[in-house]
Amino acid sequence: MMPGALREEIEEVHSDVVLVHPQRRVLAREIVCQSWCRGRGFCEWGFMGAEVADGRVPLTVNADSDGWLWTLRAVGGELEQPVVVGGAVYVGVPGGRIAALDAGSGQVRWCSVEIAKASPRRLVGAGEVVVVPVGRERERSGFTALEAATGEVRWTRRKSPLHRVVGVGDSTLVLWNDSDEERGAIAGVDALTGETLWEDEFTRINGLVVRGERVILDAGGFRALDARSGEEIWDGGVGHLVGQHGETEDAAVFLSWGSFLNTLAVQASDTGKKLSETRFPHRKAMKHFWSRSALVDGGRALLSESFGRRVRLFAYTGLDQAQSLGSWRLGRWRLSTLREAVCVGDWVYVRTWRHKVYAAQVGPRRGLRRLTLAAPDGRSVRRPLNITAGPGYVLGWDTEAVSVIRDGRVLWAAATDILSLSDGPVPLGDDRVLFRARSGKGTEVRLYCADVATGRRLY
Repeated sequence: MMPGALREEIEEVHSDVVLVHPQRRVLAREIVCQSWCRGRGFCEWGFMGAEVADGRVPLTVNADSDGWLWTLRAVGGELEQPVVVGGAVYVGVPGGRIAALDAGSGQVRWCSVEIAKASPRRLVGAGEVVVVPVGRERERSGFTALEAATGEVRWTRRKSPLHRVVGVGDSTLVLWNDSDEERGAIAGVDALTGETLWEDEFTRINGLVVRGERVILDAGGFRALDARSGEEIWDGGVGHLVGQHGETEDAAVFLSWGSFLNTLAVQASDTGKKLSETRFPHRKAMKHFWSRSALVDGGRALLSESFGRRVRLFAYTGLDQAQSLGSWRLGRWRLSTLREAVCVGDWVYVRTWRHKVYAAQVGPRRGLRRLTLAAPDGRSVRRPLNITAGPGYVLGWDTEAVSVIRDGRVLWAAATDILSLSDGPVPLGDDRVLFRARSGKGTEVRLYCADVATGRRLY
């Protein structure tokens, strides 16, 4: 146990225990969340390696002197996939609890009480609370709301077919159901009390986006509802909503694809009025079209054909007719089809069903070339399960390693031995990335906040 005199000194000045890292000086902070904490944010400062009583969740955070890079460890336990909401990182820790860390410094803000069958990776925020799905199974879910500042439980909601949730503003949640087996039910819930504010039902809800204090539904046609009252503001128009469940910088508009994905419309969120429309090549001109298009930076759209093995990049902002910026096709001798396609900056990346990655630079006569996800130090992602776009970089990973790609080359790769198709690395701004990795001896899982450019992290 911690010596009494030293413990009193730490409690008096609230200082961190300073250790000398093999490579640089770091601050080591161990947070031991008491089982009787009840989400009030009470934590006990301790030494690394301090004796831990039964019922406690020992968490150790190693951070550099400015708190920019940090590593979370659960002594002898597992850590779940993190999620970033606002300025906090939320992660499931041993004992069925959820820990909240400051994204900037890695400092543990609080550790909740045990929440049975929680899904912290699906956590969403709404002002003063964060909401966690619980008991999720076969498109049914309950919910538990926690104080964002302390982790204290505010309310719980029993399991129902309303298994999707999104925060609207600072005080409202919208729950809905988009399953094939149930009708499209939707409800507004007060984020602070859990009280149901309104309920409605449609034949089916195919998509939903948030714009300011409104939610816009694709329910056999577009319609906008006031999130707080449930009152219908307008209805009309058909297509496919762009940006499922996400916010945009401009809450005054929303985007939608036409029925055959050959027109992209910008519409006013308060009236539904179409403000502009850009035409793309008709679907017949894109045989074997497979995936929906992705809107990427710079007012561009990336369209891909899976069995046609082709990706196309267009500019659309302010144009009546989309302007082609490039078209790339994978040769037949590759004996594969496309799985994912992403575009970051002036580079396009695709992954095939044979777990290979190809890249092309935007410009004339630039073809797709094989990109082996191997770093200069020899570490590599051998069979990429997924690639995803971050702010200014691309992440690629398999079950054993993660890599960061920028401008057509691999910056670094690191061993993980824990990732899966859906549980990959998480961008933390344009200069840091979160990923989980198992320790060398396999006794614990760590959550690293690493430098995007170099992969530097603390152990």
